[in-house]
Amino acid sequence: MLKKLLALAWVVIVVFSISCKGPEGEVGPKGDKGDTGATGATGATGAAGKDGEGGASAFVLVSGADTTDAQGGFLTGLTGVTAENKTVLENAAVHVYLKVGDAYWPIPGIVGFTTGASQFTAVHYVDGTNFFVEIFQTNWSEDVDVAPKRIVQGIKVVVIPATVLKLNANINFKSYEETIAALGLTDQDIKLSEL
Repeated sequence: MLKKLLALAWVVIVVFSISCKGPEGEVGPKGDKGDTGATGATGATGAAGKDGEGGASAFVLVSGADTTDAQGGFLTGLTGVTAENKTVLENAAVHVYLKVGDAYWPIPGIVGFTTGASQFTAVHYVDGTNFFVEIFQTNWSEDVDVAPKRIVQGIKVVVIPATVLKLNANINFKSYEETIAALGLTDQDIKLSEL
């Protein structure tokens, strides 16, 4: 009988302890992260957005056959540059290719001619409303003090706005053909030199 009374007393104490109100205890430590839930159903396709406007795109600036000037360089470019295009051109990546022996040679770099070889480099800038690309010899194979006369079959300058370049960072710019293919450039993207 004592065992029954002790068991009943224990049940009463437990029920009484649970039903008592008192101050709340402190928050316990954070538990382990649970498993990720199942992926929900795919939502409906949204409405088509508006076409973008005013974005800059890459283009190819083309010059025909040319001979170096008195300083041993070439000059190509555009006239009539607008204020909006000025910023795009100043921040664009400009890749120059000289056509010699039916091949496009990337600049900066060494170009082989039938009479020797020259190392070329290029700079680009906007002055007023004109966009200039200057290509000049920095070294040559001949033992002369002034840059030798060089003749090219053509000059192609690929101008890539910074926004377009970010989307095409893995292009092999050493190859003119790979560059225009990767950028999706066509005859519609060609501009003739105006200088």
